[in-house]
Amino acid sequence: MPQIHPTAIIDPSAKLADSVIVGPYCVVEHDVEIGEGTHLIGQCRIGAYTTMGKNNVVHPFAAIGTEPEDYAFDNIVSYTKIGDNNRFREGVTINRGTHEETVTKIGDGCFMMANTHVAHNCQLGNNVIMVPFSGLAGYCEIGDRCLISGLSGMHQFCRMGRMAVLSGGSQISMDLPPFMIGDGRNGGVRGFNIVGMRRNGFAPETIRAIKDVYNIFFRSGLNTTNAIEKVKTEVEQLPEVVEFLEFVKSSKRGILTGDHHGRRS
Repeated sequence: MPQIHPTAIIDPSAKLADSVIVGPYCVVEHDVEIGEGTHLIGQCRIGAYTTMGKNNVVHPFAAIGTEPEDYAFDNIVSYTKIGDNNRFREGVTINRGTHEETVTKIGDGCFMMANTHVAHNCQLGNNVIMVPFSGLAGYCEIGDRCLISGLSGMHQFCRMGRMAVLSGGSQISMDLPPFMIGDGRNGGVRGFNIVGMRRNGFAPETIRAIKDVYNIFFRSGLNTTNAIEKVKTEVEQLPEVVEFLEFVKSSKRGILTGDHHGRRS
């Protein structure tokens, strides 16, 4: 049976795996499912219609799966789905979907540091790191192994591609492509994530190809259409290069530039 502190409040409809630990003064609302090995340390809240996988840790004053901060929300059934092996530190807030049957989703192995916020309908991949006081507005999409640095934020409907980095204090309202480093208030792409690629075992030829993509897209002064064609003709079409190009072509908000001003044309 789960280990539940006598001061915790657990709705009768909640389903807790046998090895779950619920610390003092936690609140678990109705229609919640919590998987094996998950630990609610104390004084946290798990909102209605939340599903959590295995081996998650939730620290005090976190609120996971609570109602969205959206005027349009009308007390409907929507969901929060949390994967396995995530850490939610003090003061983390994650809101469930804002429309009927919609979902806010967190993958596996994510680390949400203190006072970070994930708004309604966001979709986060695996091994995402959010540093204290960073936040995502509604409907943002974050790829695997992204890093969102402290005091940074994203406008609603923005995307970050796999292994992208948003520098501390940045605010963006455009998309940040895979492997790139965004900096400033829509300030632009300042480099590519060479350290992350090396640490994750990318081959030297892949790193060189992504460096070439970075130089073409963000240092040559070309517009997006011409940059895409130049990459297709001059850079080996490795899977990571194709991934970058597909992300750019699917962007609805436009991608960050390589300079300090405006959108790409």
